[in-house]
Amino acid sequence: MKFTMKLLGMGLVLLALMFTSCAKDGEDGMDGAMGPAGTNGIDGVDGTDGEDGADGANGADGADGNANVIASEWAVADFPDTWSFSQASVTISDPNITEEVLNTYTLLGYFSLSDSYTEIFAIPFTESFLRSFTMQQKMAVGAYTITELGNLDTVDTIDPIDGFVRYILIAPAPLSGKGGNSYSINGMQENGVDLSNYYEVMDYLGMDY
Repeated sequence: MKFTMKLLGMGLVLLALMFTSCAKDGEDGMDGAMGPAGTNGIDGVDGTDGEDGADGANGADGADGNANVIASEWAVADFPDTWSFSQASVTISDPNITEEVLNTYTLLGYFSLSDSYTEIFAIPFTESFLRSFTMQQKMAVGAYTITELGNLDTVDTIDPIDGFVRYILIAPAPLSGKGGNSYSINGMQENGVDLSNYYEVMDYLGMDY
């Protein structure tokens, strides 16, 4: 009896092993559909703005412009080496000299024998110590001309003298200037400006030398 039960048990084990070895692996099932998206979370609270920085220092005020003043730069006055009828001229082209400027502006011209500008002559003038000549000036539309008139006793022995020239054109209409003064010629004279003194004129106008 025991032997029979033992055989029966062994048989059942063998059947289980045969069933397991013969069974095929099953195929993977299809993925399920995605569920609906969840609700968005609540936005976080904005942080507190930082304090504004301190304002920077104000820049320096620019120099006042002189709308009714036309000034050239210093230009080399390179005269011809020989006289023509005791005269020698240098002409500077300037489109700022229009018909209106020619007819209404006042001309101030200045001449220096060297670029050190230690001694500046207001044109017209007579230089009688070194070269003995007289300097004159004139304007035309688009041009400014200076002319040396040589001494008749020296033109055959001394050539025209070169130098440096600058001119300033001032409109007749007054402008508000320093302390309520006027930049017109009349205003300058009323305020004691010596028009023959280049540095006084430039200081009054607030312009660079």
